Amino acid sequence: MLSKQGWRLLQNPDSLCARVLKAKYYANSSILEAKPKAHMSYTWRSILRGIEVIKKGMIWRVGDGHNLNIWTDPWLPKGFSRRPVTPRGSCILNWVEELIDPMTGEWDEQLVLEIFWPEDAQTILAMPVHAGTENVVAWHFDIHGKFSVRSAYKVYRDVILTERDRGGAQGGAITPLM
Repeated sequence: MLSKQGWRLLQNPDSLCARVLKAKYYANSSILEAKPKAHMSYTWRSILRGIEVIKKGMIWRVGDGHNLNIWTDPWLPKGFSRRPVTPRGSCILNWVEELIDPMTGEWDEQLVLEIFWPEDAQTILAMPVHAGTENVVAWHFDIHGKFSVRSAYKVYRDVILTERDRGGAQGGAITPLM
């Protein structure tokens, strides 16, 4: 349920609650980059656990691609990671906006085909670009991008089961709330 509160903070960063929590716990970053602090409240600690679930299920819908990292942000509507499977190699591009032709506001098809493996290139070129708008966070596990506690619980459960099958928690793992 606290993932829902984290989602509200992410969707409504100008709400009074979000502004108070930002000032106290993540003044110089976004809620997605918030880290635990000494002497934080039990409620904030719980919301941070909910944010970890959100990170496992969110996706960025591309607007202008500004500040959206090609290699680390979840922005491709496929798979569990929602990141390119193409290795970065020696590619110097970092931002999705660099893949968009500034003249047309559409994908630079030639550039995308040169950088990415065919499966990633096909996914990228099929996505709409909304030049002139900001990138928007959405819930990957809903066709309309709407967050629900039910689907967040399924994501949480799948992550816990995957970690259990691997024999322990990996970096950035979600710890069970027991």
